[in-house]
Amino acid sequence: MKIISIEARAIDRGFQNQVLQTTRVASPMSRFPRFGEKRASWMWPTKKVFVRVTAEDGTSGWSCTNGGEIVAMIINDHLSRLLTGEPLDDIATLWDQMFFSLLPCDRSGFSMMAISGVDIALWDLAAKTQNQSLVEMLGGTAEPTLPVYITTPQPEVHGAAGWSGLKAAAPFGPETGKVGLDANVTYMRQFRDVAGPDVPIMIDAFMAWDAEYTLQFLDAARDLNLHWVEDPIPPYDIEGMQRIKAEMDDSISLALGNFAFSRWDCADLLREGLVDILQPDVAWAGGISETLRILDMADTADIPVILHNTCEQPWALALAAARQTDALVEFVDRGAESQLYGLMGPPAMFKQGRVTIPQDIKGNRPQPDVEQQFAPAIAGAHMEGR
Repeated sequence: MKIISIEARAIDRGFQNQVLQTTRVASPMSRFPRFGEKRASWMWPTKKVFVRVTAEDGTSGWSCTNGGEIVAMIINDHLSRLLTGEPLDDIATLWDQMFFSLLPCDRSGFSMMAISGVDIALWDLAAKTQNQSLVEMLGGTAEPTLPVYITTPQPEVHGAAGWSGLKAAAPFGPETGKVGLDANVTYMRQFRDVAGPDVPIMIDAFMAWDAEYTLQFLDAARDLNLHWVEDPIPPYDIEGMQRIKAEMDDSISLALGNFAFSRWDCADLLREGLVDILQPDVAWAGGISETLRILDMADTADIPVILHNTCEQPWALALAAARQTDALVEFVDRGAESQLYGLMGPPAMFKQGRVTIPQDIKGNRPQPDVEQQFAPAIAGAHMEGR
């Protein structure tokens, strides 16, 4: 079975309208007053990128990633021409072809989002051609549900829902001084009051802090029994990360890896002994093929993995269910009406803090209005001269 087309479309699904974008949340841009009040003021291209890979029998595999028009251009103008006409039976080789072809451009960020989008669609297509669910393709699971922690700006709404943890996005960074630091601690105290003494609470700083501020915050919040602090500083600041790790209370974990874009980025964190909980995003870190390698590396290092933003990605849920032991997954609370739920099929189903594993052999499928923006798939087509 050969690939006859690869297409990507950047489509607005309301990412900039969610609460985490329209309220003050600390970020690497918070240090600049113009961009400090809300993420939406500076965020990179935020249209979702939907990817369709079609085989010569007309079957299509689908996926979704980030990066807007930039990632769609990489897929449509470069990766598509490399893989069109190639056989579907060796996804690992197709991944290598994409990766090495982009080395002159970059090996992270938008390039890896593009590779991820194509790779996930290839896996979806392979599962469909074999009449299996992705969970089955990855080895199957005996567990129909997985425990979930929630990232939310409204802990009071979710405190009694049975989640395995409540995570906050830090509102303030070093640019606001002691006032902002105290406000961060007060905010986390709300999470502890709602969660009670037994449910973990966590904070995500989204690379907005520095080592000194991180340690000051952890000292000020020492009575709150934080479970982890996530991505407190940019991933390139290895020395800063080493200082945090050396000086922080060892009862608190360092959760890193949202912005690890490959196995090599993850290997750096593991080799330096910096990460307690690894959190790569399947749609950013090279797709299913690369995440399988990352899971193996982390397992060898005996470091737990929680796949970033799991519950919006059916492929991430499938990986967690089929390839992890005692997996914990993340749900991001984007508000009751967000278009970001169910981008690739029915929205995730929750009950008592657990999510149902998608096991439909029909695989990924975007909403009808998204699919209409793609050209009709060509059923029964054949590649000539390949």
